[in-house]
Amino acid sequence: MNKISELQTQYSSMFDKRKICSYDVEQILEPTHLIMHQNSRFLYFTKGKGTIKLNGKSYEILPNSCVAIIPWEISEVTEVLEPLQFIKVIYNFNFLNENIKASYSPLSEEMNFLQELSECPIVYCDKKEAENLSIILNDIKEEVGVESLLDTKQHKILSNIYITNKIIEFLIHYIRIKHKTKNLDCIDSSNISQEDKSSIFKYLYSHLREKQTLKSISSLFYISESTLSNYCVSITGNTFHDLLDEMRLVKTMDFLMYSDFSLNMIAEIVGFGDASHLSKFFTKRIGTTPRKYRKINQNVVNILNSEEKNITYDLIMYIKNNFLENLDEKYLSEKFSMSISEINKILLFNVEMNVDDFLKYLRINYACKLLKTTNYTILNIAIMVGYNNVKTFNNHFYCLKKMRPTDFRRDVEIQV
Repeated sequence: MNKISELQTQYSSMFDKRKICSYDVEQILEPTHLIMHQNSRFLYFTKGKGTIKLNGKSYEILPNSCVAIIPWEISEVTEVLEPLQFIKVIYNFNFLNENIKASYSPLSEEMNFLQELSECPIVYCDKKEAENLSIILNDIKEEVGVESLLDTKQHKILSNIYITNKIIEFLIHYIRIKHKTKNLDCIDSSNISQEDKSSIFKYLYSHLREKQTLKSISSLFYISESTLSNYCVSITGNTFHDLLDEMRLVKTMDFLMYSDFSLNMIAEIVGFGDASHLSKFFTKRIGTTPRKYRKINQNVVNILNSEEKNITYDLIMYIKNNFLENLDEKYLSEKFSMSISEINKILLFNVEMNVDDFLKYLRINYACKLLKTTNYTILNIAIMVGYNNVKTFNNHFYCLKKMRPTDFRRDVEIQV
């Protein structure tokens, strides 16, 4: 019988929700229960021997081994042969990944960090590699303090930039060690179905914008709906739909704290119908509105680069400010001197939409405003927002809003 996993908090620090990273030292003397992690972490083992199971696959723990855990992975220490001592660095993966892609030029080198860490959840360091990782970890400790000791360091100038670069440096070392090492064999790979099922959580988290149903996901992973439903409850204690809501909530918090995206855009990205739906859900769960939460918690420091110099920001803001013009992939490619695939790659990462979908999203939302605030005909509105004919406009409108423009004008009230 499956044991319900403990759901870890989405915050990097227990004491400051705005911190992008925390450092701590822990010890494990006996096997643990299942733990599902909402935030990423590195576990660097300095002492002991044992076995850790990650998403159904078991790996040996040795001194100078490092475990990488990404959001919505399940871990369990199943065997402790010698007391385990490790350094734990928790960091916000979405924030880190976004800044890497945006500030270190997403065009210079393709790298899917989520996949890199998922493919190799543990590496074993030689003496030199262990020294390198230990130096970085000590730098992080000196900057942020030790979490469990309430060792709060005095805030230093440019601290967020410094700590972000240190986590990136650690991540680079980890990936280099991974590529230098042959693929690891699991101690026990008999439970392949368990591994396949646990990847469902990572899939859901990566595809929140799409409409996910019990039927569609069970078909995708070739399991029955009842099996999927029971698996979600047995592992997380949540139903399939409650788990989706939890993932959406966590991702919404990240966007509110680390981006300037509008509520409508966040709602689109994380899979809510609109900003109103998002706001009601968020307020009910958190006890405050998204806008108040953002005002209280948003990190106002420009972490790695000023937005004005950021090509990603420039591209997105250009589209947002000029979507009524005759924009398309070819025009943007020429204006920003990038290939169409490179532009789509940036947009897919940052707003989870390609050029066509992003333009459609902006135009249809503006059309909604015109429908409720003007008496223009549907044809006039279609032309104003960039469509050549009503039929295409109606089709796109229905795809996004699940109703016709005439019905929207008659039945829907826009909340300010």
